[in-house]
Amino acid sequence: MRRIIRFANHLEEYTLGLSLLALALFACVQVFTRYVLNYSFAWFEELSQYACVFLTFLGASLGIKYGTHFTMSAMVDRLPRNMIRLVNALVYLICALFFAVVAYYGTKHCLKHYKFGNLSAALRLPMYVPYLPIPIFSAVMAVRCLMIAAFNILGTRDGEPVRFTTDRQP
Repeated sequence: MRRIIRFANHLEEYTLGLSLLALALFACVQVFTRYVLNYSFAWFEELSQYACVFLTFLGASLGIKYGTHFTMSAMVDRLPRNMIRLVNALVYLICALFFAVVAYYGTKHCLKHYKFGNLSAALRLPMYVPYLPIPIFSAVMAVRCLMIAAFNILGTRDGEPVRFTTDRQP
């Protein structure tokens, strides 16, 4: 099971890195062809918008995993260790609920686009495809928040509260 999780984590990280690299390279090619060759790819702007949505939600999911989202914890840091774990667990449970709601409504939105059969203007993609990262990565973020909340409730081996990352096992 750990090998599967490790593989999924690496796949997630490499997908983010390669997608960012591909987006940057396509943008360079688009600038070159537009200003040097006087030719523009009509589909690039649409693809870059959809890629940015994908990268934003994938990056936010990885941000929860690695604890890179900003926090304001000046008051929480002054609490006793058990209270810090309790407050962190409560915060992550609220976040998990929020992301579950976003995943639910994102799924409903995708299903509406699927039902109507809308196509994008330039790429002619079904319009539910660009919206799929929203429910998928929101669900991933909800699961990660639940895991961190559980780690905080159960505690860790060294007794320290789990702040953000799921790399530490209880």
